[in-house]
Amino acid sequence: MKGMPEPPDSTTVSLPITELRDLCIAAITAAGGSTALAQSLAEATVAAEHRGKTAVGTAHLFDYLDGLEAGRINGQAQPRVTNRLPAAHHVDADRGTSQLAFDAVVDDFAASAAKLGISVLNISNAFTAGELGYYTTRLAERGLVALAGANSPALMSLFSSPGSATGTNPFSFAVPHADGPRMFDQATSATAWVNVRDAADRSEAIPEGWAQDPNGAATVDAEAALAGSLLPFGGVKGSNVALMIELLAVHGGGRFSVDAPAFDSGQENPGTGLFVIAIAEDAFDPDYSKRVAEHLDRLHSQFGVDFGRKRSLDVVELPRELHSALLSRG
Repeated sequence: MKGMPEPPDSTTVSLPITELRDLCIAAITAAGGSTALAQSLAEATVAAEHRGKTAVGTAHLFDYLDGLEAGRINGQAQPRVTNRLPAAHHVDADRGTSQLAFDAVVDDFAASAAKLGISVLNISNAFTAGELGYYTTRLAERGLVALAGANSPALMSLFSSPGSATGTNPFSFAVPHADGPRMFDQATSATAWVNVRDAADRSEAIPEGWAQDPNGAATVDAEAALAGSLLPFGGVKGSNVALMIELLAVHGGGRFSVDAPAFDSGQENPGTGLFVIAIAEDAFDPDYSKRVAEHLDRLHSQFGVDFGRKRSLDVVELPRELHSALLSRG
């Protein structure tokens, strides 16, 4: 009837962030996660959804739930923090999650960066790190410039190699800003692995340049891509960045990508690494953040560039099928 409101989209479910957090905690606990691990992982999941990133939020949570149930993640992990040097922090994640390991050290890590001007964190013996923007954003909220990177089990070609020689090795950068941290988070592959997996689930083709088949030939077949390897963005340039990220990520003892077992099968934790560098915003120039804000405003007004601004959702729209699956796991 004319003038009547449109019916809600029946393919999605609207959830307040608080309700989603509770559902995530229930599912993680039911899968074998401790109270501390459930809280840490749920907060990271909600943070991704808060920015509208379901693929690395609720959808990715199921990789953790499966990992907990299969034993790839130690649900009762007790992260061990060491600090051999004033500006060098290390956490052995005890086969748990990087999010829990980060929570175990973030206060001391941020405090040392603020006091010393710069500090470095390395996490090892952990499941894959999830959305890296979660770590850099939390530090930028404390007035720190942050850079993070992580490796993963080998999924990507390097320098035109016919097989997978490294992970998708994402990295993130964030700066403090009065309106909330400005941040980017991206893989070093031409696309995220989950995008190829989703395309395969839908029996859809993938764009050229995303991946190659097991023989090293270019492919648009998602199933062949999953059996083969992803391609780095920018060819040689992307390969250089990916390898740099891996070498920094394993600095604390994490496994190299080719040595890491799969994160989605088996019973062994991937044990890959994560590094974070935090720099005090006033380490050199007390007006740095003010100048950054003015420059970003200039880029926006003169060139239409809006760097790193993220959405902030209090209510998220989950695909109904994903919502039902989450309810069933709690």
